[in-house]
Amino acid sequence: MDKDLKFIARHYRKGIFAMEPALRRVKGRKAAWWSRSRIAAACAAAAIFTASAAIIVYHNHFTEAESPVTVTGQPARPAAEIVRVIDFEQAPLTEVVAKIREVYGVEVTNLPTDADQYELSLHYEGSALDLVETINDILDTDMKVSE
Repeated sequence: MDKDLKFIARHYRKGIFAMEPALRRVKGRKAAWWSRSRIAAACAAAAIFTASAAIIVYHNHFTEAESPVTVTGQPARPAAEIVRVIDFEQAPLTEVVAKIREVYGVEVTNLPTDADQYELSLHYEGSALDLVETINDILDTDMKVSE
């Protein structure tokens, strides 16, 4: 116990635990100013990052592939050249052609007479022209796309 009292007596200074001097020591530091500027910089970086992400999402969501827009002086892309995604799972060729008409807004002509006999399973991302060419290669048919 004597060791503890000697330690306290040796290190004790009057007013060391007073509130006002402690606050002056804390407020006087320049670290508080530096912290505020770091917080402001972090907020600005977050705002820039959020705006950049919004621009990227907006650009990717409203592309020419989803809705063709005519820009003054430039013709719109033909419907047969618009890129879309289409899936089939053991579907008869007549159903495939109906889905192509619905998704791409084009007419597929020169269907084989036994179109119900052909079945097709595929996941395709591309234009109607490329899709019909691929189907022609796979099934050895001679279908054509017209708008």
